[in-house]
Amino acid sequence: MKLYRIVSTALLMLAFAITLLLADEPRPLGDDEFAKMHQMIKPQLGESRWMEIDWYPNVWEARQRAAAEGKPLFLWAGSGGAPAAGC
Repeated sequence: MKLYRIVSTALLMLAFAITLLLADEPRPLGDDEFAKMHQMIKPQLGESRWMEIDWYPNVWEARQRAAAEGKPLFLWAGSGGAPAAGC
């Protein structure tokens, strides 16, 4: 079983290396192609609607405002670290 894994891993690595060697060199984009690509990948209007919300990083302040306006709370927690955007 060990030999099978070693051989199959070696064959996969060989196939990957051959693919890299035979790949064409990337060609530079022209100005019009770059502008079209840039327009396609940049954030579009209305794409990130969650960023338009007034987020409160302090739960107590959020509770007070929600109670004053009669609205529920929405808690968004991640797996640690800093949030993806400013809150």
